[in-house]
Amino acid sequence: MQKYEKLLSPIQVGKHILKDRFSYPNASPHTLMGPETFPATGFRDFHVNLARNGAAIVTIAEWDDPSQHQGPYQLDFTHMQSFDPRDPSVQNYYSLMAEEIHFYGSKLFANLQVEWPEGYSLYGGPKFGPGAKPGEIDEPIPKEQIPDVIEEFLDKVQLYKSMGYDGMSMRCDMDVLQKGHRDDEYDGATIEGRTRFIREIYAAVKKRYGDKFITEATVAWEQPWGYGRNMGPGVNSDQVDEFCHLIDPYVDIFQVREKDGCRSHPTGFNFKQGDHPAVAFCERLKKEGITALLEPIGGFQEPDEMEQILEEGKCDLFGVARAFMADPDYLQKMLEGRGEDIIPCLKCNKCHGTLLDDPDPWITMCSVNPRHGLQHELGRMVHETTPKKVAVIGGGCTGMRAAIEAAQRGHKVTLYEQSGVLGGQLLHADYFDFKWPIKNYKEWLIRTLKEENVTVCMNTKATPELIRKEGFGAVLAATGAVPKVPENIEGLRDKDGKVLYPTCWDIWGKEKELGKHVIIIGGSETGMETAIYLLRAGHKVTMLTRQDKVAHDASRLHNITMSFVKQDGPTTAHEAAEWERYDEFTGIVSVTTKKVEGNTVSYEDEDGNMHALTGDSVVICGGVKPLTDEAMAFAGTGRQFYPIGDCIGAGNIQRCTRQAFARAVIL
Repeated sequence: MQKYEKLLSPIQVGKHILKDRFSYPNASPHTLMGPETFPATGFRDFHVNLARNGAAIVTIAEWDDPSQHQGPYQLDFTHMQSFDPRDPSVQNYYSLMAEEIHFYGSKLFANLQVEWPEGYSLYGGPKFGPGAKPGEIDEPIPKEQIPDVIEEFLDKVQLYKSMGYDGMSMRCDMDVLQKGHRDDEYDGATIEGRTRFIREIYAAVKKRYGDKFITEATVAWEQPWGYGRNMGPGVNSDQVDEFCHLIDPYVDIFQVREKDGCRSHPTGFNFKQGDHPAVAFCERLKKEGITALLEPIGGFQEPDEMEQILEEGKCDLFGVARAFMADPDYLQKMLEGRGEDIIPCLKCNKCHGTLLDDPDPWITMCSVNPRHGLQHELGRMVHETTPKKVAVIGGGCTGMRAAIEAAQRGHKVTLYEQSGVLGGQLLHADYFDFKWPIKNYKEWLIRTLKEENVTVCMNTKATPELIRKEGFGAVLAATGAVPKVPENIEGLRDKDGKVLYPTCWDIWGKEKELGKHVIIIGGSETGMETAIYLLRAGHKVTMLTRQDKVAHDASRLHNITMSFVKQDGPTTAHEAAEWERYDEFTGIVSVTTKKVEGNTVSYEDEDGNMHALTGDSVVICGGVKPLTDEAMAFAGTGRQFYPIGDCIGAGNIQRCTRQAFARAVIL
């Protein structure tokens, strides 16, 4: 039997054939476009490459608000694409993109929205969505106008169909499944009533187009808390099940999401490998006789896992987004039966977007795929090279990736690592259970070094003399960084300059040596991850930071700062940061640590008042010191020399990976 036979086999839906069992959902990176009012090259190239890389369905959201790019620029959605599909010139580019996607045998879907007349919605209430102003209220739409809304929706479907689109998808949870009051058959007291309108939409599409146009409905298998305009209690799995049975006659595919906005963007904090409640819900629907194809989505990447789920008959295909971004050769590796060689996604959600106070700029990025967002430009940026001997100094994240990229370009690469283990700062993932995606990536790097025939010299401290002697044509110095101990805090060192307290790097695997109450000096994302590591091990943690918030340098989107939905009251909830799970965590912000004596930390608040806090252990998280001098010592040891990674400034995996790639491909 061919490996991944089920995953790579076609399946029929209506009068269409899906080439395999992968669907790319509505998940366009938020910063693919500039000011263009049409699908520009980068946007089209990204979506066409999804089809080339294995997506049998490529779904593109409908964003056509002409005021969207007017700001405020701090908001995420103002940086997203916005096209008017009624503009004939836009139609030309959409049609071209459809033809390119069809070239690879894939289908193109539009993720559509209902357009209500100004001032109306089904149940009324606060205006919702881009452009909505605080205090604006919609009225419930009169029943006699509902057929006109449906007819306008059908006109929209016809427009997309005329541009080459093969199907449509709609969110059928959020507002759709929320309660709302009306004095007619659309009353939201029951699932049948509150979903009548959306069922009429799908029934009308099927009546007009039949099996020639694919319909997909997106539902969360459970939605404990409301989203959209009708905040409050949501729906349970039994109610979602009832809705699926009611709409099944008009739907070809159910895309089943996880239960809330955090869990549907899984990270190492809220997701473990193999934990897919959406799959269990799909299996339930199958056993109950649902005829539509069932497509769970949320954290899928490993083909062996997905193949097994298909073999067990629990679903029909998978919604996959980040996996295609993480590895531009995803399909090719599957065709060759090399699922273990697929680049692991970090589940960091940097591909989702950024916000004003995030540390990353408004560009499309992926932490492990340095080509992502640049793929349409690399033809002019990367040129042919002459094979040469290349030395890489350092076996951390940057050094290993640089060695791999250089070897894949045909160079003969030798990597020098002064310790007995590869990984550098990634080694913390061996201890932090929520860092399992990074551990997978580290292990992929180590395996790939061997597969690319990189010569790895362990326990070897490279020196300029050694590198010159070997006659390398190019040298990449990835000497990294070391923990920094603040110089302005009294008591951190003894009279001889020896540091008296452990840094956050020193406690990996040694958390049992610390006392119950740990005081962490420093409140960066690294410090917060250390705090969570200790909290999960049973410690109480107090964090002191000069910043006005803890984890100030962490992304504001779908990661440590947006990890789970937390109940605030009987009818309210919010998307909470990971540290809000722990009653034993205290963050003290806007303070300056002045002195440490024993396990007592003295700090000054923003009003100039002094305080003393005593714990059982103290841990320093003062950032890192780049080993720039150590890297620059190798300048001149090869015709080409580049320092890369943390040695020229503290970064993260994404920045280090792209830099490693960039320097390796210009050798």
